[in-house]
Amino acid sequence: MTESLAAFLEHIGADADTVQQAARYYLAEHTDDLDYEEMRDEVLAAAPDAAEAEELLHLLTSHSEYLEQGALVILSTAWEDPGERDTVRDALLDAKAKLPVVEVAILGIVVMYGMYLLATRGRKKHKRVVERRRDGSFKESVETEYFRPGNPLSALIQLFNQPPP
Repeated sequence: MTESLAAFLEHIGADADTVQQAARYYLAEHTDDLDYEEMRDEVLAAAPDAAEAEELLHLLTSHSEYLEQGALVILSTAWEDPGERDTVRDALLDAKAKLPVVEVAILGIVVMYGMYLLATRGRKKHKRVVERRRDGSFKESVETEYFRPGNPLSALIQLFNQPPP
């Protein structure tokens, strides 16, 4: 059986800073090192309501518990994909070893950008089933479940899951 993310976090003694920095490292790996401004611009351009996006960003940057929870959502969603576990593990180990000092505003947009990616591309569960019908034809059904965090972080996902205006 594969080690859970929670067990790995406990094993390495990850604190909130490690988790937040690891989310930054993980996203950097998957976004060709987009900088703060590029992430912010993309998030605000994609948001149906830029003012609401700004408010949610402020919420992230002013409440460290939301920032950490958002980082955990990003890492745990990635951990669910067996092909991403090594990348998440490496990001956590690098963050634990190097802990640079990064402004909370940068971490806030990193978490918000991660939530944006979850809302627009992240899937918690994806199941494709092909069945043969009685008439000999085939029927394909697809079931996709997108990750939805709870509490104030759900507002971030909902912001990007709205139909376009």
